[in-house]
Amino acid sequence: MSKVLIATIYQHYSVMASSNKFSIEKIILLIDNNPDEIMNNNIKLIEESLGSIMKIEKVKTDLYDIVNVATQAVEVIDGLPEKDEIYIDITSGRKPKSLGLLFGAYARAKKIKRICYVTEDTKQIIRLPKMSYTANKNECFILHQIQNKPGISTVEIAGMLEINKSLVYRYIKELIEIDAVDKENDSLELTDFGRILLL
Repeated sequence: MSKVLIATIYQHYSVMASSNKFSIEKIILLIDNNPDEIMNNNIKLIEESLGSIMKIEKVKTDLYDIVNVATQAVEVIDGLPEKDEIYIDITSGRKPKSLGLLFGAYARAKKIKRICYVTEDTKQIIRLPKMSYTANKNECFILHQIQNKPGISTVEIAGMLEINKSLVYRYIKELIEIDAVDKENDSLELTDFGRILLL
């Protein structure tokens, strides 16, 4: 079993603080596809400070695509051994990237030991809630159909599920209420949250 930190990065202080606090043995940094000089310098500082005592990996991600970052975070989490303790640090970097990592952690909440944010001024580690979200089997089916068959109707979905059309309307209404689905006229479309629910 290893203690693994998955973190966004721009400045080094939060990664250093989290690594020390949780006795981390491996760090996975979510870096920008095209890191700037500041990010590169801070990555180098982390590697020089901690690279001799722990493994440090980098995963390139989009900067502003929250769903893509969440998807990559889930892939990283799923690729780790089941026995690993996984810590998430969303402190550093652009907000969309931090939110993507947070949503990826929520999608795999059972595998996560702790989610944290480190204050810049005092380096205090704030423990964030480990929330999760789920959709039931029928809701997931509906989300998949909306994603894979643009323009699919409620009647078609009801036929595929072999359930009453009014029940499908209720599922869709609930998915709209939690902002997983948008309804424009009669057309249904997944929101970013709907796409994250399918991770």
